[in-house]
Amino acid sequence: MLISERHFFLPSLRRNPTAAGFTLTESVVLVVIISIFAALSGPSFLSWLNQKKVDDALAKIEGAIKETQREAIKRSRDCTVTIPKGIDQTLTGNCLVTGNRTIEDVTIYYSYSTTPRNISFDFKGLNTPPGTTLWVSIPNSGVKPKCLAISTGIGLMRTGNYDLGAGECIRP
Repeated sequence: MLISERHFFLPSLRRNPTAAGFTLTESVVLVVIISIFAALSGPSFLSWLNQKKVDDALAKIEGAIKETQREAIKRSRDCTVTIPKGIDQTLTGNCLVTGNRTIEDVTIYYSYSTTPRNISFDFKGLNTPPGTTLWVSIPNSGVKPKCLAISTGIGLMRTGNYDLGAGECIRP
């Protein structure tokens, strides 16, 4: 008798046949709504991704130049970093402790016609060529080009947005 009373109070383990899940119509509506959101956010996401590629490339270039300057002072000798123009380039140098840097998917430009551009620092950390402005961009992508300006002398660097019309580096 105890067993039957206990069985009487347990909830039924059978499922309710009316609550079986989503209907086909509900599933289709959900897929359509998700597709619309994906189509609207796709171009914005690609633009953001391209801008991050440009920012990353500029950070790699700036890091290589600063490392070259730091190592020139530390080793008390001349150090040079080579920055080639064009797309998918590799930065090389005789004092890059962490190795060469590969810049992919962006194009490197600079104002001097000599290619590749060598930026040298002496044992005091002074750069020997005249000041340089270089910029990186992804052509035909709508992404704002970013630039790096290196001053003559002590090699101070600043980054900004490159104004193609004026041909100068503007602080953001």
